[in-house]
Amino acid sequence: MLATIGTILAIAGFIALLVFWIMTLVKQFKSGDTLWGVLSIFFGILAPIWCFMNGHKSLGMKFIIALIVYIVGFALGGAGAVMSMPEMAP
Repeated sequence: MLATIGTILAIAGFIALLVFWIMTLVKQFKSGDTLWGVLSIFFGILAPIWCFMNGHKSLGMKFIIALIVYIVGFALGGAGAVMSMPEMAP
């Protein structure tokens, strides 16, 4: 059960990260920051940094919250998978 909840959270967090990353890329290229856009394609961590530097704090916060949801889901999924493993005989 815990693994299922973790997997659902991880998938939802990943989809949200992907959507916010694409939204950030569109804003970067529209504002003329082509270098930031290209670098954000290869280094995803630059996308929320650009958001905070250029006054898009709400998009940056959504990006960070989605990242936290993804990490928590990944951890819960892993913990649930480990807990559901049968014990090994000595």
